[in-house]
Amino acid sequence: MNLQPKINKLITALRLHGEMVKVNTQQYFSEKQGRVCTKWILWEEHPNRDGETFYSRADLLKALAERWREVIESEKAERAEQGNE
Repeated sequence: MNLQPKINKLITALRLHGEMVKVNTQQYFSEKQGRVCTKWILWEEHPNRDGETFYSRADLLKALAERWREVIESEKAERAEQGNE
């Protein structure tokens, strides 16, 4: 199953709601596995700072989905507050 289109959609949705997230990849050689592996780094701020590292696309997708839920819940709370004023 190709997860990249879903990751791209979540990144786009987050950006449309004001959350600037960036994803970068790095490859490294794993002595344990004896091959080149890829890790994904999720940044919410400047890329020169430490980001959250994921070693599978599925984990990255879960983190982006959780961030999306937080954004939606925050917007719902803001709308509810405005309705009570």
